[in-house]
Amino acid sequence: ILSFLQVASVKSLTETNYEDWRESVMFYLSTLNRDLALKVDEPAKPTDKSIAAEKAEWAAWDESNRHCLDTMKYIIDRTTRDNIPACDKAKDYLAAVGRTFKKVDKAENGNYLRLLANTQYDNVFGVREHIFKMTSYHKKLKDMDVNLPNDYLVFQILESLPPQFGNLRSQYNTQRHLEYH
Repeated sequence: ILSFLQVASVKSLTETNYEDWRESVMFYLSTLNRDLALKVDEPAKPTDKSIAAEKAEWAAWDESNRHCLDTMKYIIDRTTRDNIPACDKAKDYLAAVGRTFKKVDKAENGNYLRLLANTQYDNVFGVREHIFKMTSYHKKLKDMDVNLPNDYLVFQILESLPPQFGNLRSQYNTQRHLEYH
């Protein structure tokens, strides 16, 4: 029952959350110590001449593979699942899901560019959280092959802060000016 309740906590796969979904699935399978098939390639199938250790290694991998496949398929809705190529190995299935959902469209790029350019510090959470949020947008853009320089990120973060952080802007600009001269 505990495993079933835990699988309910795994994020559902949507059009825009593949990375979060993958991280959630990997964490879930790892905590149950069922991720062997995702970490190592399939060992040689045992034969009559195989020693007990080889048979045990393959049996552990096979059980992990079945559990990983079943888990991933269970937490993906049927319509989505029907669009993912069938695979016998969990590692291959995870890669197929990735290929299906990493197809980045221009709208998603534009969304993160807008968020990076327009997000303003709102004084609700700390400055650290705001910086982490902006950095996350920047990283997502890099993951989509939109390579913005780190200086642009720093500029956007500083520009997104209210006037009371003007001193921080001045210190950064002074330090940067000294580094280049």
